[in-house]
Amino acid sequence: MTIKPTFGSVSTLSLFVAIAVASLLFGSTVDAQGITIVEMLDIGGTVESVGSSQLVIKQPDGKTLVVRVQEKAANAVVLENGRRLRYPATVEIRGSMALKDLGVGQSVRFTVGLNRQGNSQGEAAGVELALADTDQLGISLLGKVPAVNEYAQCVVTGQFVRVLNQRMVVRVPEGNGFTRKTTLSFALAADAKVTFASDDIKQVVAGGKVTQCVAARLNTGDIVAKQLLVEVSEYESGLNSLDAKLYAKYRHLSDDPQSPRLIRSPHFAFMTDVSDREGQVILHKLETMVTLLSKYFGRAPTSVINGFIVRNLDVWPQGVLKEPEGVAKIRAHAGICFNSSLGNQRHAELYSCDDHGVIQHECTHGYCHVAFGSTGPTWLAEGVAELGQYWKFGEQEVSINPAVISYLTKTSQKKGLLEIAVPGRVPAGGWQDYAWRWALCNLLANNPNYAPRFKPLAIALMEQREGVSFQSVYGPFGDRLSFEYRLFLEHLGNGFRPDLCAWQWTAKFKRLSGEALVNKKIKADYGWQGSGLQVEEGVSYDVIAQGEWSTTQGTSGVGGDGGGDGKGRLMGVIFREFQLSEVIVLGKEISFVAPSDGTLFLRCQDKWTQLSDNSGELHVYFRRTP
Repeated sequence: MTIKPTFGSVSTLSLFVAIAVASLLFGSTVDAQGITIVEMLDIGGTVESVGSSQLVIKQPDGKTLVVRVQEKAANAVVLENGRRLRYPATVEIRGSMALKDLGVGQSVRFTVGLNRQGNSQGEAAGVELALADTDQLGISLLGKVPAVNEYAQCVVTGQFVRVLNQRMVVRVPEGNGFTRKTTLSFALAADAKVTFASDDIKQVVAGGKVTQCVAARLNTGDIVAKQLLVEVSEYESGLNSLDAKLYAKYRHLSDDPQSPRLIRSPHFAFMTDVSDREGQVILHKLETMVTLLSKYFGRAPTSVINGFIVRNLDVWPQGVLKEPEGVAKIRAHAGICFNSSLGNQRHAELYSCDDHGVIQHECTHGYCHVAFGSTGPTWLAEGVAELGQYWKFGEQEVSINPAVISYLTKTSQKKGLLEIAVPGRVPAGGWQDYAWRWALCNLLANNPNYAPRFKPLAIALMEQREGVSFQSVYGPFGDRLSFEYRLFLEHLGNGFRPDLCAWQWTAKFKRLSGEALVNKKIKADYGWQGSGLQVEEGVSYDVIAQGEWSTTQGTSGVGGDGGGDGKGRLMGVIFREFQLSEVIVLGKEISFVAPSDGTLFLRCQDKWTQLSDNSGELHVYFRRTP
């Protein structure tokens, strides 16, 4: 990713000292590679996005910087040009989260009065997440050993189960040395929260406050963190993410890097030097991914996908990694899947760095090959691989690296459909090309106007059937698809639901005359919906909206005028010749003059990425103003 950074000011003295210190920290490794420090930076602001070993930080002046961070389990940080540089960072992520947002199995630690029968006294105090690998589950006595019925202050470290009636239920191991009970219940304060501190940047998502970031700008143009402190809230933490839950699930396994050895699951077998814990997390993600792909396409892989996942090339014996192109990809912190066929037998072999996204992407290529015989044209192959990387069970909303979303929505050079869906195999290009292919495939796979044709098209292309192409399938709907594609890019964001924003092409409309009425029910959890009214330029119309809807789950409803912040207000737009007018602010009871001829569409005012938790509907009536 290429983002031109703008740097804040640094005093001459502090800069001199920082450069001197940083130069010592770099040592000979930097010099050996011809990498030098240009200046030290003190960066503050808000986390805009989190990628693989990097943060995009939005500064107070609105400008952004890409800051690379060597993760705690890594032996180097990967620079923009693919070179690896050893530059360990001191990372601290601090914050809090609501107890209800804890995931089952996550480890918590707190102090409470406890007797040997497993009964508690008072409220659990100082509840915090036990994130360190050294945190052992169990009970530690703070004072003298109590009698059987006496209470003593204890530090409890257990696995969270649930919160019920303002009590927290946790599990502790058998043989904890204090009580025979393994399931314990503790009272909580009404405003109890869980605090946490972590040295893993995976615990940060967009919105976190960068309290401190000391970083070096290199002569390569990269910015590399040396010290990083981020404060997050329960809404800005990745602690309840899929990754966090998986790492908690496999926390009994070692996090120490291993010598290359075989790890396997039903559909995958890899030689790897990642830790036992990391290996199981990777296999879990891959099995979830292949299950989703098999369910969607209706076909399971016909053979095991094998290969190599490499954390550190230096520990691999010579001659094990035989594909020079594969090794080159690993050095560039990337991956490749070598696909081959002999008759009906199909083989897929992975060469990849230890980045989970890269592994999932390349293994999707492997799945497509062993299941269908090929990956299809480049636009489909890379688009489906990006879908496979990000698909999750039971979730239809967009969930992708925020940096990709930022590029797709902000770039002025939008790619058209035919620029993306190029027939045949073409050069893969950079990550920007992958982003466009993902956008097209996501729209086609999830928008109900086009999804029924996408799956058979993809299967036909991967099976290399003659006479089938993107244009032959979607050409008759080109104007409609181009229109919805533009809307998709305009409103794109994590949480966006293509199925809830599909255009209602079959809606019926009519002109009004005299005292005739048109009425329609408009749902809060959908995008633009047909009003039933065909408007005429310069004509005034009366609007009455009855009922209530809500833009936040569990909150009381509002009428057509919405709340004080405008959320929930009834809005309109006029559709004509595949173009939309400026948005028209309506409400519970209002008159408006149509700025042009066309068909009127309505929606509940809310962020396009937050429609899914809306509820309720309004019954909207229209008439020509007398």
